[in-house]
Amino acid sequence: RQNPISGTFDTFRTIWPNLQARLAIVAMAVSQMAMVAVMTMTPLHMKDYGHAELSTIVIAVHVFGMFGLAPLIGRWADRFGHIRSVQSGAVILGLGTVAAVIAGYVPALIFIGLFLLGVGWSVSLIAGSALLTASLPESERIGAQGLADVLMSLLGAAAAFSSGFVKTIVGYEWLANFATMAAVLILLGAIRINARLSTAH
Repeated sequence: RQNPISGTFDTFRTIWPNLQARLAIVAMAVSQMAMVAVMTMTPLHMKDYGHAELSTIVIAVHVFGMFGLAPLIGRWADRFGHIRSVQSGAVILGLGTVAAVIAGYVPALIFIGLFLLGVGWSVSLIAGSALLTASLPESERIGAQGLADVLMSLLGAAAAFSSGFVKTIVGYEWLANFATMAAVLILLGAIRINARLSTAH
């Protein structure tokens, strides 16, 4: 019976040369990391600015952004194209983190920022998952999805654990800035891979 760890590495080596599968996994895992980092520290950030009483409402709006539009996002991603949808998810995620940065100065923006953060995560996850499935033969899909889940869990846990330290050392704004950079990396990777695939065809 194969060791789960070695099996995970074997799956990684198998699918990494596949550009679309690579983009899908990176988009899913990195968007999870960015979303968790910002979401976890938002209530404390709001408390710092004297808006602690609104934090539960903000998180509820964020959760609605994560899951409330999922059926519509799935249909839209199928029509719009999975790679282009990953790009859109990165842009929405980035807009959410930018809004979160300036939310301390414009309190209403925290609602918009956290809602967009949830929607961007949802688009990235749904489009990434669909892209991963579509880009691989059936025999590799289960292992690839398992790898994506593992990476999402690891990066999400790392983000949740470290976000408090980052906020304490450099502030919530820079925590959100790091999440914005992560969204930009997803966007640039999607644009590059889309261009390479278009050239190949």
